[in-house]
Amino acid sequence: METPNFQELEKAAARIRSDILRMIEAAGSGHPGGSLSGADIMTVLYL
Repeated sequence: METPNFQELEKAAARIRSDILRMIEAAGSGHPGGSLSGADIMTVLYL
């Protein structure tokens, strides 16, 4: 398995943050703080 480079990780984290905001908007409620701050950590751990 190839390790993603830094730019790929940044792009993936940005997509995740965008998805988080879309899901919160669609649900009509939620607090994005924790999810948005954890996006970078989860991206590195799972990609």
